[in-house]
Amino acid sequence: METTRVLFCRHFVVLYLLQMVTPSLEQFMVKGLKGPILAPFDGEVELSCQLSPQQSAQHMEICWFCDHYTQPIYLYKEGKDLYGETTSRYVERTELLKDAIGEGKVTLRIFNVSVDDDGQYHCFFRDGDFSEEDITEVKVTGKVDPSEVCLHL
Repeated sequence: METTRVLFCRHFVVLYLLQMVTPSLEQFMVKGLKGPILAPFDGEVELSCQLSPQQSAQHMEICWFCDHYTQPIYLYKEGKDLYGETTSRYVERTELLKDAIGEGKVTLRIFNVSVDDDGQYHCFFRDGDFSEEDITEVKVTGKVDPSEVCLHL
């Protein structure tokens, strides 16, 4: 009986030590802004999302998608912004603010907001084989409705 206890205790200690030494893939959730978020026509809008629980995202792939496009509108991977793999109409109109990436928070800034920017934006984080996303809706305000334009002759 004593031998069984000793073996069990050793087995438990070994498992405990292995758990401490082995890096774990901590799962997370992505939390974005709840909206809709109002974006002024021809202005700029910032869309933020963050990991929960809070953790560094510097090593992760971070992707922003808009429902209108199959390509990402912004891609951050392996510590770099990858402009060549994004939708061309967003290349010079977006930037990813990474001041708080060490805490798992990023913000996508879109400049020169147009009517086409209306829609749902997906904030996507990938860490190895695990990924999560959240969706934020953007409504463009102050746009001109062509049916309301009157020509005075």
